[in-house]
Amino acid sequence: MNVTRCTISDKDLSDILKHTGMTDTEIKAILAKDCRCPEKIRTMRKARRSLLDSIHEKQSVLDRLDYMIWCTEHQEKEADYGSDN
Repeated sequence: MNVTRCTISDKDLSDILKHTGMTDTEIKAILAKDCRCPEKIRTMRKARRSLLDSIHEKQSVLDRLDYMIWCTEHQEKEADYGSDN
């Protein structure tokens, strides 16, 4: 059985954590040598949940906008249909 070793550089971790919106202070705390693995995982999962919540909020806005587009298109079609009679 082959075991794959996964290595993540501090720079890679720092870069992705910056993209999650974490502050430099928070990132430095995670990268500190005394920060244990469970703490890092908990922090990364918290950042993931926050990003997912943001995605869901944006999806909700997108869904409402799509519905308004659909309604507007159908109102226009109904108005065109009514003017033909």
